[in-house]
Amino acid sequence: MGELIAYLLEEVHDDPGRWMVVDGAVINHKEMAPWEQEWGRYEDWIEVGPNALVCDTPRDITAHVRLELWSDQPPAPKSAWDRSWTGEIFFRSGKIQLRGFYNGEWGVHEVFDLGHRDATWLVRAQHKTLENDRETDFPRDIYRADIYKFQFWRPILQQGS
Repeated sequence: MGELIAYLLEEVHDDPGRWMVVDGAVINHKEMAPWEQEWGRYEDWIEVGPNALVCDTPRDITAHVRLELWSDQPPAPKSAWDRSWTGEIFFRSGKIQLRGFYNGEWGVHEVFDLGHRDATWLVRAQHKTLENDRETDFPRDIYRADIYKFQFWRPILQQGS
């Protein structure tokens, strides 16, 4: 079981509701951006391709995103998530950040350094929608937040490099 090495918590307020966790090589135009290539959709809420994970959030909803770096595979989640995907992703620089899909210049987000460049990472992506479920006299959507967690760790074969 792995140990949590570092994490970063950010908020996304992108109006069209499409944003990404993207490698710095894409931001610096050293790698192709997600909109410049064809990807297969893995789930109805996330697309995964080289150097980026692209997510969809409903308009006008703030997404709260937590990026985590682990020493090895993290333990199974303690609470249920609405959606989950686990797989591999390649990052050229290993320095990732949040970015708008349609307007890459919005908001300045911190860089999260995974510590290795030119590496394939295992990632567990999770999404959950929190809604008003206590005050039945009021609409459910007056309290709504979308939360995302991305946990990254290196495959065992690559940990020595």
